[in-house]
Amino acid sequence: MQDKHLKDLVISLVVIMLIVFAVNDYRLYFKASKVPAQSKYTHIALDEQLLSQIKGIETSINDRKGFVFTVVKDPLLQDLIVKTRLDMQKQWEDMVASMMRLSATFVDSKGVRRAIIDYQGRNNTVAVGDVIAGRKIVEIQDSRVYFVENGYRGFIDVSKIPPKPEILNEAKSENQYNW
Repeated sequence: MQDKHLKDLVISLVVIMLIVFAVNDYRLYFKASKVPAQSKYTHIALDEQLLSQIKGIETSINDRKGFVFTVVKDPLLQDLIVKTRLDMQKQWEDMVASMMRLSATFVDSKGVRRAIIDYQGRNNTVAVGDVIAGRKIVEIQDSRVYFVENGYRGFIDVSKIPPKPEILNEAKSENQYNW
């Protein structure tokens, strides 16, 4: 018996909700019908020439959003006469990474002479017969390595990393605290 009353209650709620939605839709329909076809601001509307200029600018902006720049270096920083400390630090690091420098020579546990050559920012351990950067190692002596490249015989001596420019060393001391 209670199921019948529950069913009647649900049906009556659904009918009431439908009536509320119908009244709301009817009210919104009449509210929308009162909106005039022409706006009261039509007398200050944009003319065709100005509207076409705005559309042209929008098109240009959208075209530029999809453009991919291929500039490697910031164009505002190219050909600087005065370099920042960061530029000088990067220049020094690039110079050190690009040079081929003999760090050390030694004899390993098997009695083979080896050398450590710093090239492109990496320490390479080489022996006689190895090739590094197109140069074949032909002899390793104390503090010197001989190589052959395209028929030219040359050598590399043990050398330290070039010192940083003084301005970079000063920058480090300026940033430290004096307690």
